[in-house]
Amino acid sequence: MAADWIKIRSDLYRDPKVSVIADALISPDGELASFVSHNCHRDMTVTRNVMRNVTVGALVSVWGVMRTRGDRENADLICRGVDIYVLDDIADLPGFGEAMASSGWVKQTTDGIVFPGFFNEYNVDPATGSASANAERQRRYRDKKKVENVTESNVTRDVTVTHREEKSREEKEGSEKSLPISLPDWLPAELWADWHTYRNSRKGWTAKAKELSLKTLTELHGQGHSPKTIIERSIERGWTGLFAPAAQNGQQPAFSGPQKTRKELGV
Repeated sequence: MAADWIKIRSDLYRDPKVSVIADALISPDGELASFVSHNCHRDMTVTRNVMRNVTVGALVSVWGVMRTRGDRENADLICRGVDIYVLDDIADLPGFGEAMASSGWVKQTTDGIVFPGFFNEYNVDPATGSASANAERQRRYRDKKKVENVTESNVTRDVTVTHREEKSREEKEGSEKSLPISLPDWLPAELWADWHTYRNSRKGWTAKAKELSLKTLTELHGQGHSPKTIIERSIERGWTGLFAPAAQNGQQPAFSGPQKTRKELGV
């Protein structure tokens, strides 16, 4: 299989059995040397270390193919109906099967070839490995979905709460702004608009504050004070309430709602 893989030990190159196979392959009397001499018309020249590397590569090929083509019996890997020489074709090395047999990594039987203890030492059953890999993928997928669901839940909750808070605030402000103010005949609309614009730029300009301002202005008008003078004077001095002009007899001006202290007002 193109996507299949096997695991091997990182120290396989130094395994004594690798050295046994490499020595068998590099032998001048071996099948590999005879093959090179017959086909290349010269003696085989290769170092022992290079042959050990070749052996590791050949083992990966043999184990990979046989793992998917053979059957598991306990810890052994059994490939029925084939002889040990098929390993030469898989490894592309004449004599490789017999070299593996000399190391004890494979045995010829009447039914086929056996790799003793294969699943204990070198690899895992493809079916077991696939099931394990699928289970691991499913576990990771479930964990990922849990994280995504928690994140989505938190975001949805935050958005919902924020939306509700903003909607509640907007409804409150809208209800306050929508309260109608009926102006008396003696109060010019333009004058009240000036006071509204000024107070709207300050904090606390609620429907209740508007009502108190109009009430205070009505009372002061009833006392004979000019609404124009009162409003212009309050805006000029930066007050948030409406005050009557200071009396000559030392009386303090009237005011509506929470205001600055008298010291802050300069009166």
